[in-house]
Amino acid sequence: MPTSGGGAARPLDLGLSPTKSAALAYLFFLLLGGSSLFAASAGTDTILPGEGISGNQTLVSKNGGFELGFFSPGAGIHYYLGVRLRNMFGNSPTFWLGDRVVVTDLPTASLEMFGGSLYIKQSGASLWWSPAGNRSSAAVAVLLDNGNLVVRDQGNSSLVLWQSFDYPGDAMLPGARLGLDRDTGKNVSLTFKGFSHNGTLSVDASRRNGFVLTTDGHDDRGTFPDWMVSSQDNGSSVLLNHPESPNRPEFLQFHLGQVSLMRWSDSDPAANSSTAAGWVARWTFPSDCKSSGFFCGDFGACSIAGKCGCVDGFAPSYPIEWGLGYYVTGCSRSLPLSCESDGQTEHDDSFAPLDKLQGLPYNAQDEVARNDEDCRTACRSKCYCVAYSYDHGCRLWYYNLYNLSLAARPPYSKIYLRLGSKLRNKKGLQTRGIALLVAGLIGIASLVLILVLLWRFGRNSFASKKFEEVDSDSSFLSEPYGG
Repeated sequence: MPTSGGGAARPLDLGLSPTKSAALAYLFFLLLGGSSLFAASAGTDTILPGEGISGNQTLVSKNGGFELGFFSPGAGIHYYLGVRLRNMFGNSPTFWLGDRVVVTDLPTASLEMFGGSLYIKQSGASLWWSPAGNRSSAAVAVLLDNGNLVVRDQGNSSLVLWQSFDYPGDAMLPGARLGLDRDTGKNVSLTFKGFSHNGTLSVDASRRNGFVLTTDGHDDRGTFPDWMVSSQDNGSSVLLNHPESPNRPEFLQFHLGQVSLMRWSDSDPAANSSTAAGWVARWTFPSDCKSSGFFCGDFGACSIAGKCGCVDGFAPSYPIEWGLGYYVTGCSRSLPLSCESDGQTEHDDSFAPLDKLQGLPYNAQDEVARNDEDCRTACRSKCYCVAYSYDHGCRLWYYNLYNLSLAARPPYSKIYLRLGSKLRNKKGLQTRGIALLVAGLIGIASLVLILVLLWRFGRNSFASKKFEEVDSDSSFLSEPYGG
């Protein structure tokens, strides 16, 4: 289903008759001419009317700093339209566009320009298109040197019909605006959407460089430093300043409950340090885990000393980022849950107490239970339940745990964390299978031997008793059961 207003672009009318020769001519066009419809735009910064890019083709800004195309956030994940730093392959964040519409079949995906709007298509069907208040058949799409994708009039480059900087996701590049853009009338904010938590970052026009960080309906107010942003239009918006050095790229990252200015830091061999290269938080709000329940991320806990750590049974999701002091990406389970591995763990899921907590984690779900055991059973029956507490009622936590903080003094809170188990040793399973097979073969061989002996005994009796009937099988089998 399309995800934005507008209509699907009309297919090109080739005027071909349905004859065999026309079909061959059409195939020849596709092989030689039709492919050039998209190839003409690949490797440039512009998509002209009626043209586009497809598959793994990209647009490249004139300065070579940015590229736009269909990228995947990770192996085995679908593709999305996005912009990334071209010269930082493997280390660049991706700034997603097109409402992050999902592309499942990359070879049939395309980004096309028709009637003043951009279209994301898959197998010819329109998945998304950019709104255009003043449609122009002469409009083109251009990837600018600051990473902004704009749709503008071909003859008048100052007439911008649409730009990606007005529709950011959870991150923005230098030169982008947060707040009200008086030229377009768009009020720009950053957004974060998770399983059970949502957040926005917007400008607070009542204060100089002010902003409001909203998490699940709760507001935290902060101020951007002067060196970081430039106030515009009497404080109704702020522009993210460019870094002092072009070799140290920066961007603003909004994560759940936290906003950070990230800067690339190269490893310094001369410093004889084990610190790896990576993105470092140059500025962060809130500034420590004591002032934010999301600072240490999912399954991360804030110690009494104000340091982030993972709870037992978990490890940092991105160890390099944690080593650089950026904890908001949280922790991941070290051992799988039994319900997530088809019961192939060594034992069922267990629960470990987390006590001396300051308050309870966010977003608890009430559950009807008569006692602690019923509450635990209710949690175990749901694979997405990660913890429970039974203190004047049963409470369950689904999917994640935020706001884990150790208390320096009473009153304390306590929850029970669901832990996984090691997978069963496949080698041990194979050894056990071999042993059972050998035991089975020995049993079969023994049975065959007994039957042979019985047969010989019966034959001898028959020969000696001159056809006297003897029920040898019954007498033999009755011995073990009767004895």
